[in-house]
Amino acid sequence: MKAIHIEFAPDSMAKRLHYTALSTVMLSLVVLVICAGSFWRGNQLFQGHVQLSEKVQDLQADIQKIEKKQVKALVVKLPQEQVIAINQAVTKLNLPWSDVFDALEKASSDKVALLQVSPNSQKASLKVMAETKSSDDMIAYLEGVKQQKFFTDMVLEKHEINEQDTNKPYRFQFEVQWRNGARQ
Repeated sequence: MKAIHIEFAPDSMAKRLHYTALSTVMLSLVVLVICAGSFWRGNQLFQGHVQLSEKVQDLQADIQKIEKKQVKALVVKLPQEQVIAINQAVTKLNLPWSDVFDALEKASSDKVALLQVSPNSQKASLKVMAETKSSDDMIAYLEGVKQQKFFTDMVLEKHEINEQDTNKPYRFQFEVQWRNGARQ
């Protein structure tokens, strides 16, 4: 026959602990230590997050202050002469150089040498100094320039024979205006 265990003691914590296996108590203690460690580490991470958030807010405030100072520093009133000089430089940089050189190249021949090309952006004109061996070559070149669609008006300003050179070439200067915004 099997023995029957009869317990008349009231239910209490001490009674439950007495009947609990040692492995269960040890496992409970390990779980309790892990939970306490996790809570402690989580609290540390949360505090670190709060500190980093405060630092980020401080840095953002500093950045905004610096940007306001930079904006104030960038708003500088330039003298009128400097504004005019800057505008002239920008205008010179915006000249239609590729169109100008394409048109001059289409009119060019191996008998004419270009010596100087000087643009005037306000007038949309170009002064060109060139040299050739004969007056016929000069006239043929000027006619070729007149035929270019990019140029509108052409005026021969001066021509002379260079007596100092042994070949005595014809040196001539002309002014030509180009069409604004026109592509060939």
